[in-house]
Amino acid sequence: MYQVLLYLLFGLLSAVVTYIITYYLLPMLSRRKHSRMLIWGRAQVVFWIVYAGLLFVILFRINMFVTVAISIVVFGAGWNYWRNVFSGLVIKLNAQLKVGDAIDIEFARGELKSIGLAQSELINESGELVVVPNFKLRTSVLRHLNKKTNIQMHAFHISVSTSWSLDALNGLALECPYVSANHKIEVERVNTNEVVVRAAVIDNAFIDNVQMYFHSMCGTLGKE
Repeated sequence: MYQVLLYLLFGLLSAVVTYIITYYLLPMLSRRKHSRMLIWGRAQVVFWIVYAGLLFVILFRINMFVTVAISIVVFGAGWNYWRNVFSGLVIKLNAQLKVGDAIDIEFARGELKSIGLAQSELINESGELVVVPNFKLRTSVLRHLNKKTNIQMHAFHISVSTSWSLDALNGLALECPYVSANHKIEVERVNTNEVVVRAAVIDNAFIDNVQMYFHSMCGTLGKE
């Protein structure tokens, strides 16, 4: 029993640490924020799955019959909740949806405000908050509004020397493996040593890769 209490205390401390990292430390990052948030979200899912599995093993070793009986009651009585949790884990792992997406499902339409473990929230066209169970969100026919693919336009501010011409920068953007060559690329000089490259990134997961690409080729940059 002492071992169980220590393990539960470890879980509580882990929850506090992950909360601080998620809501206070990661938002302070200025570089590679998007990819790190994505990796961190998946890492949390894996960690808590492993934690729950080890907790079950510990309880099983202490009293097999009681653990099995409690598990059957908990999962049986709360099946609707647990299938929503499972669906939430799947949504977080495959990263098909993200906060801010405009979506249309069978019974609701609006902007995704949050993705929780058991349920998600979206703001509909009337400004109302709609709570959607994750099981329905995952199994319903879903459309991304105004979004046929993950390809989206982004603007990258690049500090360059005067020797760089706009045509050369356009060609540099075309050679980037993370930029869609099938979409229009615009290069605009803001001042003598700064330009803005507007290009379509093949997936939002590669935004940081594009930043690093321009940084290594031209110098420091920012993104809007």
